[in-house]
Amino acid sequence: MEGIEQYIDDALDDTFGLESDSTVGSCSVYYLDVGQGDSALILTDSAAVLIDAGEASAGDTVLSALQEHGVKTLDYVIATHPHADHIGGMPAVLQYAASSDDLTIQEIIVPEVPDSQIPTTRTYEKFLDGVEANGLSLTPAESQTLDLGSAALEIIPSPGDDYSSLNDYSVCAYLTCGENGFFFTGDASKPEEKDLLSAGALDHVKADVLKVGHHGSRESSTDDFLYAISPKYAVISCGYDNTYGHPHSEAVARLSKFCGNQIYRTDENGTVCISSDGAKLTVTTEK
Repeated sequence: MEGIEQYIDDALDDTFGLESDSTVGSCSVYYLDVGQGDSALILTDSAAVLIDAGEASAGDTVLSALQEHGVKTLDYVIATHPHADHIGGMPAVLQYAASSDDLTIQEIIVPEVPDSQIPTTRTYEKFLDGVEANGLSLTPAESQTLDLGSAALEIIPSPGDDYSSLNDYSVCAYLTCGENGFFFTGDASKPEEKDLLSAGALDHVKADVLKVGHHGSRESSTDDFLYAISPKYAVISCGYDNTYGHPHSEAVARLSKFCGNQIYRTDENGTVCISSDGAKLTVTTEK
């Protein structure tokens, strides 16, 4: 354990130029500043998981983060849904892994989307090209728990199969590290949140940390959803002065009821790291 603690200490030091708490241990989540997009890197004592990779312009940022933290193997890559602000940076990561011995990708998990809604965009085609270049096939998300050593990651697929928006097919994930929980939402909005609640998929979830859905859109983070998971910390991934007005004031007001002033934003705080030693959370921000 001493070695992994030093590893994370050094990683935080290198990334932020700050000293981290010496008790930071078994699990760290980096909510990467990728502008108006989403990307999170989970590091445990023996595994690494990448959830989304922002727009195409964020590919180098994600690769730099992997290199800074010494990630040689991504045990799982999760593309929560096939929108460009979540999978746009994936081709850069995938092509690098295909052409370099410095990075190996083991498995890529994606949502099941009706054939009629599968994108035909160049971004999605590049994503598929990168998957093929690594000799991999896409793994449809199904309810399962992945063993990450000092933590576990439960995959929670969207219960619905007939949404008007790709956002609501988002693969959600519930990371548990000792007594601490982290919930990842992709761009899930009110329809998916409602279906997750109705299906009982969140009955066991009590997340200390919520990666806020759809960049803090007013259509996400509904009262019922927040009440169910009761977050203490929230992280909103959004771009500075973005044209969507994210995060919307209505969503922030709802989040504040649960998180108070413990709401972090990548547009204001840069990359946000929240680490758990199994009992205590430590938050470090880039700015």
